[in-house]
Amino acid sequence: MTNEIENKNGFKNLKITSFFIVSFIGFFALFSSTMSKSPILPLFAESLITSEFEMQFIGYVIAASTIPGILVSMIAGRLSDMYGRRKLILVSTVIFASAPIFYLFAINIWILMIIRFYHGFSTAIFVPVAMAAIAESYPENKGKFISTFSSITLVGRFLAPITGGAILFITSNYYYGVYIGCAISGTIAFMLTVIIYRDRISTSELNPETKKPSLTIKEFVRGFKEVLTHKMILSTSIVQACQYFAFGIIEAYVILFADLLHFDAWLIGLIPAILTLMLVGFKPLMGYFSDKLGRRIIILVGLLLGGGVSWVIPFTSNYFCVILVLCLFGIGMAMVVSSTAAYVSDLSKKEDYGAAIGTLSTIMDIGQTIGPILSGYVLIAFSFGGVFLMVSIVLFISAIIFYLIK
Repeated sequence: MTNEIENKNGFKNLKITSFFIVSFIGFFALFSSTMSKSPILPLFAESLITSEFEMQFIGYVIAASTIPGILVSMIAGRLSDMYGRRKLILVSTVIFASAPIFYLFAINIWILMIIRFYHGFSTAIFVPVAMAAIAESYPENKGKFISTFSSITLVGRFLAPITGGAILFITSNYYYGVYIGCAISGTIAFMLTVIIYRDRISTSELNPETKKPSLTIKEFVRGFKEVLTHKMILSTSIVQACQYFAFGIIEAYVILFADLLHFDAWLIGLIPAILTLMLVGFKPLMGYFSDKLGRRIIILVGLLLGGGVSWVIPFTSNYFCVILVLCLFGIGMAMVVSSTAAYVSDLSKKEDYGAAIGTLSTIMDIGQTIGPILSGYVLIAFSFGGVFLMVSIVLFISAIIFYLIK
C-alpha cells in the first residue's frame, strides 16, 4: 500500500511522518483538554462557589463539556465529508487554543460552566474528524493506524493529570497557572495543524482544479440517512456505547471497591493508570489483528472477555487479583475500541466516513454519560455485586446483538 494518498479532504501526500504529526496534534490537544479538568476542575469550581446552593452545580460544571459531544459529533463528521477534514480540524484546534484563556476570566461558577461547554466542542469535533481522515488515508490498514493515533492521544490524557497536579503543587494551588499550561499545549496543537496543511492552505484558492462543495440540505441529510439506516453501523455504535458505559463504571467503582477492601492509597491510585496503560499498549496491536483477522471476531472476543472478568470483580479480595482483572478488562476494551471506528468506516461509503464515525462518537458519549449515573442507583440497591454484574450483562447482551445482526 502506498503511503502517499491524495484525497478531496485536504490530506494531500499524507505520509507516515505526516500521520505522526496528526497524532501529535491529538496528543497536545487532548493533553490540554484533559489537564483543564483533571484534577483541577472540581477544585477550581469549588473555589468559585459563594453559597451552599451553588454546591449542587459542580456536577453540571463537570458534565458541561460532554454535552457538545452528543450535540455536534455527528454534524461535524458530516460537515467534514462535505467541506473537508482540514477545515473542521482547524476549527477544533482554534477552540483547543482559545478556550483555556477564557478560564482566566471565570469569576463565578456560571461563567465556568459556559466555558466548559465551549471547550467541549473542541474534542467533539476533533476526534471523529481526525479518525475519519486517517481511515480515508489508510484504507487497507485503518485499524492499525486509527488505534495507533488513539494510543498516542491516550498518552496525552495519561500525562495531563500528573502535569496538572505538579503545576498546582509548584504554584501553591494557583489554578490559573494550570490553564496557562493548557493554553500553551492547545496553541502547539493549532500551530502543528497550520504547519501540516500550510501548502494546501496557501494554494487551495489558486488551484483551478479545487472544487468547493456546496452545502445543500438534501446532501447533508443524505449522509445521515445512509448511516442511520444501516443496521451494522448502528449496532457497532451501540457496542462502543456499551463498552464505554462499562469503562466509566469500572474506572470509578473499582476504586471505591478497592477502598472498601482497605488497599493502600498509592495502590488505589494505580488503578486508572493500569487501565490507561492497557489501552495504550494493546490498541495498536489489536488494531493490527483486526486488519488481518477481521473486525467482528476481535470485537466479539473483546466484549466476552470484558463481560467475563467484570463479573468476578466482587469475588476478588487480593490486590494482585484485582490488578489481573483490570488488565484483562483493559485488553478486552482495547480489542473492542481498536476495531469499532475502523469497522463503521468499512461499512460506509468513503464520502460518508465522517458521518459514520461521528455517529459512533455521539452514541458512545451517550453510553459513557449514562453509565456512572445509572450505576449509582444500582449500588444503593444491590451493592458492588450488582454494579459489576450489570456491567457483565450489558457487555454480554451487546455481544449477542452484535453477533446476531449481520
